[in-house]
Amino acid sequence: MTNRLLLYPLLAAMAATGAVASNAARAADAPKVISPDTLPAVQVSEGVRLKELTGRAAPAGARSTLGSVALFELDPGHASAWSHNKAGEESFFILQGHGDVWTGNTAHAVGPGDYILIPPAVVRSIRASKGEVLKFYAITTPAWSKDDDVLVPAPAGAPK
Repeated sequence: MTNRLLLYPLLAAMAATGAVASNAARAADAPKVISPDTLPAVQVSEGVRLKELTGRAAPAGARSTLGSVALFELDPGHASAWSHNKAGEESFFILQGHGDVWTGNTAHAVGPGDYILIPPAVVRSIRASKGEVLKFYAITTPAWSKDDDVLVPAPAGAPK
């Protein structure tokens, strides 16, 4: 199954309010379907990759500072870095596989269809189970930025 996301760029909203005057500009910024299969993967760390569908570094026509959506893929047994956002609220929507979302030193088991909202300043990491790939969407509002993301050591009692 191919995951696809229909994107409505910020410029389309601006066109509807008259902020963008020409019909040509409106047509160029019409919603379009973006398939993650067509996007390059970014290697975040060993065993952790992402494809940004919308956000600050997304493909032309899908850039936004209001929110970001990235498709993550974690190899079996691999985990994201321990971090927290200063201001951004982040949520994970699990598509495939099983694992644990750690908030502080508490693990939350997750599987396909599960969703978890992580408020700003909550230290978190997500880890794939040892036997399967974990795929999930990470949704961040406002859009994820390097300046908002704070890397931290693993909390006491949590895996490194």
